[in-house]
Amino acid sequence: MAGYGWDAYDPRTGGSQTIHDAGNQIDITTDFVKFPEHGSNGGSWGARIRGVPREDASEDLKTTMVFNIGVEGLGSLVVDNAEEGENSEVGFDGDVVIAGETPELGTFTVTVVDRKGNRPSHIHPSFQDKPIDRTLVHSVQIPEAALWQAKRMLIML
Repeated sequence: MAGYGWDAYDPRTGGSQTIHDAGNQIDITTDFVKFPEHGSNGGSWGARIRGVPREDASEDLKTTMVFNIGVEGLGSLVVDNAEEGENSEVGFDGDVVIAGETPELGTFTVTVVDRKGNRPSHIHPSFQDKPIDRTLVHSVQIPEAALWQAKRMLIML
């Protein structure tokens, strides 16, 4: 890790942080913004996560973004638009909307926006069976005492 930190931060409106990941040859910027006019709990939050190859990155650098979302305690999470996209072994072709509900938050959604122009394509025959230009969703229930081991659970899948 070559460093990380907030470039701008205001807990009332949002911020921007950058992670300089020298080992994986990528700089990841996460922007957060609050929309006070939306939502019933004082506003809604939006986030954008972007990765840019570092100057020393190889020409054929490939990176996968893994985003974990979970509900602790009572609540639910479901893929809300499963019938609209192709959700199979090869993933979703388009945006993915996750709908959730908890006693504390009420109902909420998380949308993973499809950015086709930012995804790689390949001519290798294996790409037909396992295309990497789609959003994959995998659901698992983990005992609350093991939530801190989410990364380990993901690797075991």
